[in-house]
Amino acid sequence: DIVKGDIEFEGGNIGGDWVIQKKDGYPTYNFAVVIDDHDMQISHVIRGDDHIANTPKQLMVYEALGWEAPEFGHMTLIINSETGKKLSKRDTNTLQFIEDYRKKGYLPEAVFNFIALLGWNPGGEDEIFSREELIKLFDENRLSKSPAAFDQKKLDWMSNDYIKNADFDKVFALCKPFLEKAGRLTDKAEKLVELYKPQMTAAEEIVPLTDLFFEDFPELTEAEKEFMAGETVPTVLKAFKAKLEAMSDDEFITENIFPQIKAVQKETGIKGKNLFMPIRIAVSGEMHGPELPDTIFLLGREKSIKHINQVLETL
Repeated sequence: DIVKGDIEFEGGNIGGDWVIQKKDGYPTYNFAVVIDDHDMQISHVIRGDDHIANTPKQLMVYEALGWEAPEFGHMTLIINSETGKKLSKRDTNTLQFIEDYRKKGYLPEAVFNFIALLGWNPGGEDEIFSREELIKLFDENRLSKSPAAFDQKKLDWMSNDYIKNADFDKVFALCKPFLEKAGRLTDKAEKLVELYKPQMTAAEEIVPLTDLFFEDFPELTEAEKEFMAGETVPTVLKAFKAKLEAMSDDEFITENIFPQIKAVQKETGIKGKNLFMPIRIAVSGEMHGPELPDTIFLLGREKSIKHINQVLETL
């Protein structure tokens, strides 16, 4: 065995005169798979170690038909990284079908990269590889004898890295069906995808990420409410609101918004987190997100002022 080395079976434990064709005429797996692999000229069979017991039966069929058998390699099964148990179809915490990831808008290259490293490693510390690099690096001697852990967080990290570095047109094409279905394919759609591209792990996330631009102002979390209770918050918000109101339509562009925030700093003497965080929370309803000037510009002057007014009323 390519992975496990020499494996021996007692002849009496293989299954006797086992069935190769059922009464209804259908061949059984252990017979059919040999015919299929031979017809497809399969040279290497690499599969889960739950198939080890099938291998001697299949070797008997190859021998009986006078065919050369392929090389077999049996890898350990994939386990759930959180539970430590074998991954099964009943494990609803993990999406296990390629189609599920396609539907969610994961980049195929990311899924390919992730799956290639389950039960095999190329050596070294790097984990991001192109398809061509993985094919060039592949060495069956590095197939693992230890169980491979399916780590959803690692897949998401890897997918995010691929999306961040992918061509914009490719990412926008993935996001477009989700935006269209949500009724958000507006003239600002491309700019919104560009804004949130660095945060996404899958294209479907573009809808919840852009809720701010299409729905009512979100309810603040306890942490956000606590921060907004600071004594300098109203001063910052009133000063920044005045700056927005004084800007003309022509002046209201991304490049002019940051200077307005700095002007509030100069005017009030408030800086750092106490300056930027109240504005971010008041405008977007979140403590973290894309670049603040981009968010304010895409939200629009009127909506930004409206959100600040809502927060000031609450305070």
